[in-house]
Amino acid sequence: MKTINSIPTSKIERASQLVKTGLKVGTNYVAYYGEKLVNPSLTKVKLNENNATDIYDGLQNLKGSALKVAQMLSMDKNILPQAYVDKFSLSQFSVPALSAPLVRKTFKKYLNAYPEEIFDTFSADAIHAASIGQVHKATKNELTLAVKIQYPGVADSISSDLALVKPFAVRMFNMKGKDLDKYFVEVEQKLLEETNYLLEIKQSIQISNACQHIRNMSFPTYYPELSTEKIISMEWMNGLHLSEYCTQETNKQKRTEIAQALWDFYMFQLHQLRSVHADPHPGNFLVDNANQLIAIDFGCIKAIPDEFYNPYFDLVDPSILNNIIPPLFRTATCQK
Repeated sequence: MKTINSIPTSKIERASQLVKTGLKVGTNYVAYYGEKLVNPSLTKVKLNENNATDIYDGLQNLKGSALKVAQMLSMDKNILPQAYVDKFSLSQFSVPALSAPLVRKTFKKYLNAYPEEIFDTFSADAIHAASIGQVHKATKNELTLAVKIQYPGVADSISSDLALVKPFAVRMFNMKGKDLDKYFVEVEQKLLEETNYLLEIKQSIQISNACQHIRNMSFPTYYPELSTEKIISMEWMNGLHLSEYCTQETNKQKRTEIAQALWDFYMFQLHQLRSVHADPHPGNFLVDNANQLIAIDFGCIKAIPDEFYNPYFDLVDPSILNNIIPPLFRTATCQK
């Protein structure tokens, strides 16, 4: 896996990186319209591919909330052209990782010890890397652990990053809507929560314990004593990421079991816990050899307030529907 030795952390450094990215995108447009004059039938396929590559390359060097926005956009295939979806989806679990010296520095700062002083073994290189942090494999007392480390400066740069990214994203992807400002405010709030690893451990334990009964679901064990506000230690879980599983598994029964488990998981959270795992991209779910769905990363949890839940689900309450739908329409519907 490719590694990096530093991450821009100051507002000026991060703004400069975005400006450079913007200039590359501008150059791509100039080239596109130049070719368009010669070839009027030219489509935007190549333009989208070039822009997606340049934007992703710039954001992956910044990491943090800027890259997280790309990850969010990749989840909705109706917002972006396919070239952006394909490129931005890499941010779910496959971006350049921090180099070993930076990892050691993070451990020393937050656990006052280097990895080799805490664990029996520790992989110097990351196994997975995403927008907010990266995962290393370690062992301790016969336990195999996944150790997630947050990138330096991520939490401190969230507000400034979103302020820079918002106008760029709105103009570039033609994002519209009267509630756009509210959306970005909530994104900021959730990103701040997601960088609080102590909160994530608490949420992970609570939801894992509450959902243990769900058929074909598994959850890792968490180790608060080996964790801090920037480092999380949990049980290592073997399995394919959900997107990989979907492309490789051809057995219909097994696929149906996983789909049912995912449905049951979210329905239980929604109707019983009134809070949901709100970062459901394929990188946060694994499927093991026993065909068990494994949910990881509970950093982003969305509470469902009564003022939303009650009127929303009243809409599908049969007793209410029978009162508001005219009898003639109900009969015609039933006959169909």
